[in-house]
Amino acid sequence: MTHYYSHTEVAAAKLISDLGKTIVIGVPLGLGKPVGLLNALYRLAAADASLQLTILTGLTLARPEFSQELEKNLVAPILERILGDYEDLLYEKARDKQALPHNIRVIEFFLSPGKYLHNAYAQQNYISSTYANAARDIQSYGVNVIAQMVAHSDQDANLYSLSCNSDLFHEAVKEMRQSGRKMAVVAEVNLNLPFMFGDAVLPAETFTDILDTGQYRQLFALPHDELALSDHMIGLYTSALIKDDGCLQIGIGKLSTAVANALTVREKHNALYVGLLEKLNVKAKFPSVVEIGGVDTFEKGLYGSTEMLSDDYLALYDNGILKKRTYDHVVLQQLLNQGKITEQVSWGMIDVLLECELISSPLSASNVEFLQHFGILKPEVYYESGTLILNSTTRVPADLSLSESRDTILRYGLGDKLQQGKFLHAAFFLGTNALYRQLRELDTNVLKQIDMTTVFRTNTLEWNPELLALQRQHMRFVNSAMMITLGGVVISDGLKNLQEVSGVGGQFDFIYMSQKLPGSRSIINCRSMRQTHKGWESNIIWDYENFTIPRFLRDLVVTEYGIADCRSQMDAEIIKRILQITDSRVQEKLLAQAKRYGKVEQGYEIPAMYRQNYPEVVKKLMEGTEEYFKPFPFGTELTEEEIVLSHALLFLKYCSGWKLLGLFVKGLFIGKQKFKKYLERMGVWSGGIKAFFYRNLLAAVIM
Repeated sequence: MTHYYSHTEVAAAKLISDLGKTIVIGVPLGLGKPVGLLNALYRLAAADASLQLTILTGLTLARPEFSQELEKNLVAPILERILGDYEDLLYEKARDKQALPHNIRVIEFFLSPGKYLHNAYAQQNYISSTYANAARDIQSYGVNVIAQMVAHSDQDANLYSLSCNSDLFHEAVKEMRQSGRKMAVVAEVNLNLPFMFGDAVLPAETFTDILDTGQYRQLFALPHDELALSDHMIGLYTSALIKDDGCLQIGIGKLSTAVANALTVREKHNALYVGLLEKLNVKAKFPSVVEIGGVDTFEKGLYGSTEMLSDDYLALYDNGILKKRTYDHVVLQQLLNQGKITEQVSWGMIDVLLECELISSPLSASNVEFLQHFGILKPEVYYESGTLILNSTTRVPADLSLSESRDTILRYGLGDKLQQGKFLHAAFFLGTNALYRQLRELDTNVLKQIDMTTVFRTNTLEWNPELLALQRQHMRFVNSAMMITLGGVVISDGLKNLQEVSGVGGQFDFIYMSQKLPGSRSIINCRSMRQTHKGWESNIIWDYENFTIPRFLRDLVVTEYGIADCRSQMDAEIIKRILQITDSRVQEKLLAQAKRYGKVEQGYEIPAMYRQNYPEVVKKLMEGTEEYFKPFPFGTELTEEEIVLSHALLFLKYCSGWKLLGLFVKGLFIGKQKFKKYLERMGVWSGGIKAFFYRNLLAAVIM
């Protein structure tokens, strides 16, 4: 029996009454957390030390705390516009200060990137797990509540949608029910959450408790990222590795946006795109690209299979790239892959289905059900005792060998196009307010072509190996890394001292799949250099004590300087290829290390064509393409003033004390009037000594 509540405190108290004073609650990563219920449970536990509350989750989203006044002055108003009245999680505020009550514990399997490097509590209560194993791993802690934010159908009062997080819910609930222990499965309705289809749709009786306060809760939104030229270069090279009629997985962040933008340029401005690759001498420098990918427009399009649906996927859909549909039927998908049928329904399709014995003649009731499910027969057709009833006045024998039956079915009974196709399978979504708005406003027929499914499906092959191999032909798994070793080891989630930066997430799942799927390739994107307080440092390194992906799974590596195809290569060749896409400021030092350890022959020299890997060289090669590789290719929430100021603060971030003093002195002699709008935006146009210092500092940098 499902219990309904309209108040969060009442629902939380009832859970404790039913399950006792030990609550171990599993909630989804990212957007799907039931914020109202979690905060109510937190308040009850904080007030009652005898209540033991454990929260298991991943990627808790919250407003950041600011340590610098200038940063707060810039970012706080932006967050106010983007997040509005978003209700922060109480446990996160306490955890951030490492001040959780002793009876409340928070355990995560994916951390907000970089946030907790100096937070001992978060570091000690982190589970290193892939997304595919997360549901299994949290069960070992004795979970007795699974709770999630859901959407409620406005067409059917009995239907709810898990919307943005089907991944944890399905797997965790299944494992909990198999264990036989007492449990609660709770839905918290948010009227602002898009109602997504596919495996996300569940009847009310799935839940033991449904909390519906009638509120439109603000969803946590991310701003659009600003892309640097190096990001665009990585996106450009990666886009040439993507085959038409293939399958695509990309993550989230700047490099994913760069890939989506480059694919859009390839589709919309193909002559410019091809000319640019020729200018970069891609075929000569990276010859395997020709076989691996393509540079033509997307005639058949791409199909997406990903754990995360981001703004970038809908940008690809809007630009006519994400348009290939797949079908959950092995034989049907096989016939489509082989080109024996198309999505256009015809009598020729019927003949092919007969030939491969997918249907029989005369048609059976199950044959008719199959044909209707996929739109080959119209929905109004029905079967009755060996007869097909096509409409109120027309009926024919279900024997397809009869010319009368064939002609009549062709005239009255055939559908137009195959139905039930999906252009995207995803487990959860996270992005901008524009993404959420678009999902809410998409035509239902289009929205139903997005299947919000389980991470078991998106991140593994075990769900249905034969079908998934057919759907994921020419699969390209695109993920990013913090660092790459010359041997092909990928460092994406943690530091050498084991401090966790973020989490493994789905990266290992995808790279492992890429080794199993025929024709599939893994692409790791990595900026060759990063700026630190010490200056510029290389992300291509010799070795590292902690890693995410071992070198025996190495495949394609992309930096802003090109592509290294490392699959099946010998160690010496891998080192040479990665050196070819390394910044030239560090190439010789790394090569010397390889020679010192005997991994490259002593007489080897990096060919001349790869020794011009400098930012200024790339910038010159890309001159004239700024219109197509914009800092914000898919829009921005920032004003012009905020963009300029963000650049200024980034510059100041890496300045030493003496450098800051020099900038302040310089600012004393600069007229401030022309910078007034920037200084007013930062709240330092007038004020005391501190504002005076900041005013001069910013004027010097903006100038």
